[in-house]
Amino acid sequence: MTETGLAFSGGGIRSAAFSSGVLRRLLQRNTKIDYLSCVSGGGYTGSAYVDWKYRNGNIDDPRWHQEFFAHMRKWSGLMCNWQKPLHGVVDTLIILLLILFFCVLMPLILWGSYVFPVAYLIDSCFGNLLREEFHCPDPPTTSLPLNNTLPVPQGIRRPRCQVETGTKSYYRLVLFSVSAAMFVIFYILAKTLPKHRHGLYLVSTLFGLLFSFTFIPYCIHFLFQGTPVSVQLLVLVFSLAVWIFFPFLRRRSSFVVVVYLYSYIVYWRVFKDSIFGLKYCDYLFFRLMFAFGFVLWIAPALGALQQRLVYLFNRWRLQRAFYTPQSVGKWGCQGVGLEDLFLASCKCASQTEYKHLGHDESGPLTLGDLGPNMKPQYMSNVVVNEWSLDEDEKQRYELLVMSPTVIERLDRREGQVQFEGRLEPKHVKLSAAMATSAAAVARNMGAYEDSTVGLKQLQVVLGLGMDSFWVSDVESLRKRNCCWEILPFVIEVLRVLPLVTFPLVYFLKGERADDEIWVAIGVFSFFLLLGALTIFSVWRTGSENPGCMEKLTRWFAVNVPVVRYMRQLLSVANRGPTPPPILLLSDGGHIENLGILPLLKKRLQKIVVVDGGLKTENSDWGKDLLYAFSLAREKLHCSFIGLDGRDVIEDIKEEFVNTADGLKPRSYRCKVHYYEKNDILERGRKVGEGEILLLAPRHPNKGIKKQECVTWKEALRDIDVDLEAGKWGTGPQRNAEEVDSLTCCCCDCCHKSCLQRLSPDCLCGVFPRHSTANQFFTPRMFTAYHCEGYNACLEAEAAEFLSARQDVEMASPTDDRDTNGAQWQAS
Repeated sequence: MTETGLAFSGGGIRSAAFSSGVLRRLLQRNTKIDYLSCVSGGGYTGSAYVDWKYRNGNIDDPRWHQEFFAHMRKWSGLMCNWQKPLHGVVDTLIILLLILFFCVLMPLILWGSYVFPVAYLIDSCFGNLLREEFHCPDPPTTSLPLNNTLPVPQGIRRPRCQVETGTKSYYRLVLFSVSAAMFVIFYILAKTLPKHRHGLYLVSTLFGLLFSFTFIPYCIHFLFQGTPVSVQLLVLVFSLAVWIFFPFLRRRSSFVVVVYLYSYIVYWRVFKDSIFGLKYCDYLFFRLMFAFGFVLWIAPALGALQQRLVYLFNRWRLQRAFYTPQSVGKWGCQGVGLEDLFLASCKCASQTEYKHLGHDESGPLTLGDLGPNMKPQYMSNVVVNEWSLDEDEKQRYELLVMSPTVIERLDRREGQVQFEGRLEPKHVKLSAAMATSAAAVARNMGAYEDSTVGLKQLQVVLGLGMDSFWVSDVESLRKRNCCWEILPFVIEVLRVLPLVTFPLVYFLKGERADDEIWVAIGVFSFFLLLGALTIFSVWRTGSENPGCMEKLTRWFAVNVPVVRYMRQLLSVANRGPTPPPILLLSDGGHIENLGILPLLKKRLQKIVVVDGGLKTENSDWGKDLLYAFSLAREKLHCSFIGLDGRDVIEDIKEEFVNTADGLKPRSYRCKVHYYEKNDILERGRKVGEGEILLLAPRHPNKGIKKQECVTWKEALRDIDVDLEAGKWGTGPQRNAEEVDSLTCCCCDCCHKSCLQRLSPDCLCGVFPRHSTANQFFTPRMFTAYHCEGYNACLEAEAAEFLSARQDVEMASPTDDRDTNGAQWQAS
């Protein structure tokens, strides 16, 4: 109850710059902080600070502090550094090539490798039904006009084609009707029976695919007869646009688009017709299927590259920009290895030895290296997705807090075992914890899942996302023997082997039609093996005492990429106290963007929250704090009031939000009361209270001006340290003309007031609301937010606020503190 905490919010490099200014002021005042909770961009500053402190002997010193902040300022353009034009061009080209690689090339390779076996399977099972023509009766004896374009004389009707019972055309209609009906029935059952949701959803998907791969090619056959190639292409483009741009259809657009494109190849195979001017022939089709069979062998490696390369690229740029060279090496890539790319499929992932590094040893730091004695204790906030503790719990995500002492969910129950003996702080690299907390673009979005559900499947298909995947039981990987190391590779070889061996026999025999049975055996064997692996993709996990089938499912999910990928595509949730085999982690801001919840759970006496999040409107100020308070009430049983006892919601509105321009404060203070829930009495028991101080940036024309502008020398008159005036300006306070010139430009020399009109607010925002997505962040922009953070900390007297508890603690005897604790319990 006498400890303090500091929270750095999310908000990309903008929040990192603002937080760095607050940190500078607190360090200059020698403020003691016990816990440092970071989210997303705030973790850039927080994790970099503990990295530099560790490398400097775990001692704070103004000399390396000054070097640390200068280093952050220099590398503020971490993704596109245009301070050197050639460097900026190279960075931009790298990003464009990554987008081209992930959005175009990789999906074509990964998804295209399955299309030819699917087309052959549909043709073998249903090709005769689809090709059968309707039975049309003989024309009437009365002769019709020779020119069919002329109207038919009254009383004479053209004969209509009929569907007779027992014919192939009749069974074709039965196929369409039954597959569509079963698709709808099992989809409804999956919605009404949540316990068997994933199995029923899989059956529904299979019937939906059967209907799509038979009905759509049949429709294409009638549509493309005698149609010019240009019209065929126009139909394709228009059909794709309908699914992609209509909001109602966009939710399943990516999956439907893949199925729709598959249907064209099925049509090409079944009806042996030309498609977009390309004439069908067995010679071409079988060789394409054989060639893509070999692609399926390397598909796991390509899939891992597609799913994780963006995350690793982001992590590399972040650690290279802000960490010490001793931790990340000359090129900044030290610590990013094959085990991060291929998870358990790489042998080195299970053989890595986790050793504690000394201050003078080089190598990537882990959370375990920091140790419990390092102050402040770094805490990284991430979101773990597709995991609910109870069977009936609807929320499938929760905040996961990682620190040098423990890794746990925020809602972890007392005495509940989660990651002990499985995943410990020594297994988590500091840069990985930081980069995962900053994975804002993710396939799983936590609390924002509903608003982005329309993009989720598209992101999975295209591999778009910076989210991370971690094995939850690293210790088991380290202890497995050589046989278990080889088995995943054997499974991957056997999975594709029928698709390349049996067609090879067909080619060697001269490609005769009567020997096509070898191709059929290979394709059917391939899909039987794929179906067996699919069973493991939907089997439930998470039980406290798992059975043999669940243990086998967990092994397949960790070691076989196909099973892991299908579980993600089908959104299979882990239900139970045991962590999922693969942790799907994303930005901590997808639940709570301030990082205050872990500090409230520790019931700290003094908490400073640095809010550098994006605010698009004036009414947004204070919203993140109120949302965090609502979560704290629900999850941690906290209560909040203003300093004068007023309701905290009204107090924030009146004292912090709804104030006139020129009088808007950069800080807000309130009280928190901590309660402990008593399950026996079913009521809360007060166990303590504390104070919260919020710091936020303001525009110079809108924020309070408590004093005249001062220089750095005047601001630091009580501290024996000097700043480079040429880099950090004349003082911590900025004027309106300086910050208004910080528009969307690449270099510091581009920041001119005359260019402000050329950069609209909707493009990149204006100070202090520059867009989080703005990757052209310049040192001058970093300086402006850094100084604003310093000024806000100075104005709110945050250092004095945190130091107050230390003075009280030293002045109060131990017995008095124990008496106060007894009084809280009695109340």
